[in-house]
Amino acid sequence: MKLGMIISGGDVTGINNFIFQLAKLTQAEMVLFDGGISGLLANRHHSISFRDLADFSISPMPVISSGRTERKLQAAEYETIAKQLKTLHVDVLIMAGGDGSLQFLNTLSEFGVNCFGVGMTIDNDVYGSCYTIGFSTACEQIVKEVSRLRNTGRALPGRVFMVELLGGYCGELTLQSAIKSNADFALIPECQQPLQALADKVKRRLEQQNSVVILCSEGYTKEYSPGFQGAIDTMIARLEPKIGVRIRKTIVGYGLRNGDPTGEEIYQGTIMASEVVRCINSGMKNKAVIINASNQPIPIDLISMQKRLVNTEGHHYKLARQLNII
Repeated sequence: MKLGMIISGGDVTGINNFIFQLAKLTQAEMVLFDGGISGLLANRHHSISFRDLADFSISPMPVISSGRTERKLQAAEYETIAKQLKTLHVDVLIMAGGDGSLQFLNTLSEFGVNCFGVGMTIDNDVYGSCYTIGFSTACEQIVKEVSRLRNTGRALPGRVFMVELLGGYCGELTLQSAIKSNADFALIPECQQPLQALADKVKRRLEQQNSVVILCSEGYTKEYSPGFQGAIDTMIARLEPKIGVRIRKTIVGYGLRNGDPTGEEIYQGTIMASEVVRCINSGMKNKAVIINASNQPIPIDLISMQKRLVNTEGHHYKLARQLNII
């Protein structure tokens, strides 16, 4: 068996392990396509030995490059990809990415390519899935940043910190990171807080603590569009006059995509890979593997893939409410 592998969209750490586990569980030859969907169309590929995959399996150094494309491919381009994969004797193409990437797979499957997809985004916003590759490590990076801010806030009490995080239109990364890091407040698109109410909360919290840490999703303010950074500039300008304290800002951007993968990252990628392999061996075709609410990997149809927002009826949202984070 020969497996083709491609990643699309924002790069993340943890994907090396997923590829390694695929090779380990199938003993298949791996063909890696660099540059995302555009690289697949251009047939930019290389092979990689199992020896190298083992060495890089828990390394943050990527063995495959990603890419983005804003345009939709034409039918002739899908046909070209299908022919190239057939020429390379690729039996199954596996893609890791967000909802748009997985929708691409659904169309490609109509051209006779057996396609499997898994969620790979630090935003953790793939519909139906409770976990995507890259999310745990991104959360851990934020925990470390909040810890550093707490330390400096103890050395110089009375400070208010605001940290802007990636996440697009979904606040999942900000919400869960706030819970895991014991941040004071999370500003997420799905829960807009009245400015005066937020200011009152910050002032009360500052009376009890050396510092206040606010995590702000990049999509919290209305001016957000993909690639925009600076939501906290808007929020700081609005909030500072109401609390009477200077707010120190930090924008944690693309560094969230990298770092040593957490144990949880390795585990989740491994169970995703094991389910993909089970599906292939059982004769299934054209599926996406997601992690359900019971932390079990399950296959669903590729056509089902789309974005999701924070579930306001879900456990994390309710816990954040109980903790007065939102």
